[in-house]
Parts: sequence; C-alpha cells; structure tokens
Amino acid sequence: MQKPSDQWKKQRRAALERARRNMIEPLEVVHLALLGASALYLAGFLRLNLFGQNGEFSLAYGTFILLVAAAGLLVPVLTGSALTLHLTDRRLGKLLSE
Repeated sequence: MQKPSDQWKKQRRAALERARRNMIEPLEVVHLALLGASALYLAGFLRLNLFGQNGEFSLAYGTFILLVAAAGLLVPVLTGSALTLHLTDRRLGKLLSE
C-alpha cells in the first residue's frame, strides 16, 4: 500500500480543521448552559432542602421552583450533549495529530 501524498495530508488536515471550526466551536455554549443549569439546580436543591419554605407561598417562590424544575430537566439532556461534544472534539484532535 502506498503512503499518502503530502497534498492528501494537507487536504485532510484542512478538512478536519474546518469541521472542528464549523461544528465544535459554535456548540461550546452547551458547556456553559450545562454549567448554568447545574448551578441553578444545585442552588435550588440546597435551598429547598436546607431552608424549606419561609412564610407564605409567593409568586417569586413559585417562579424559583419552576426554574429549578426546568434546570433539573435540562441537566440530563445537556450532560449527554456536552459529553458527545467533548468526545467528538477529542476524536477530531486525535485525527488532527496523526
């Protein structure tokens, strides 16, 4: 089997770099969204378990509970997305280093 030519190596590297630039970098906001959702979920969990409800049920407290519930639903979805993004980035990095 013949070795790949330099032209083919350059073209392959350019295609991999373009794929990384077009697919991975714009989706890195997923990591920030996961961080925000996890922080909100943890803050809500601690607030509701440690402090309980003080006084009456208010609109702000109800909104807080809904936000924590939404963050709790987003955490598993964003975890899967962030993990897939990370593994894809690592795979592209390995291919680029060859």
